[in-house]
Amino acid sequence: MLRVLAIAAALLPVAAIAQEVPAEAAMDLWCGTAFDLMTRDAAADASLEKLASAKLYAEGGQMLIQRAIPIYLESGYSDAALAALRTALETEVGRVVNGSVRAGEDAAHSFQDCSALIGQ
Repeated sequence: MLRVLAIAAALLPVAAIAQEVPAEAAMDLWCGTAFDLMTRDAAADASLEKLASAKLYAEGGQMLIQRAIPIYLESGYSDAALAALRTALETEVGRVVNGSVRAGEDAAHSFQDCSALIGQ
């Protein structure tokens, strides 16, 4: 029993600092954030077709974010660390969504790749 406790205690620091997230979850969070930002300020005077499309992307974005969050937490992120990451990600992705990406920078994921995640 003591040996099991010693092994468990030795592994705790590794689990606490391990923050390697699968690429799929990172893409989900990035794309979900992009869709959230794209649809956050949908114009009230937009056509019904555009509003329906925006709703699909907004719901898809939320689904991607909600799918990614538990994976980040299971990978060792604390709630505070994840909140800080999401804030930084909003800034990064916001530059892409608003078309103000710096020269030489590329978006981490294309609109087409992100759209495929939600079946669009």
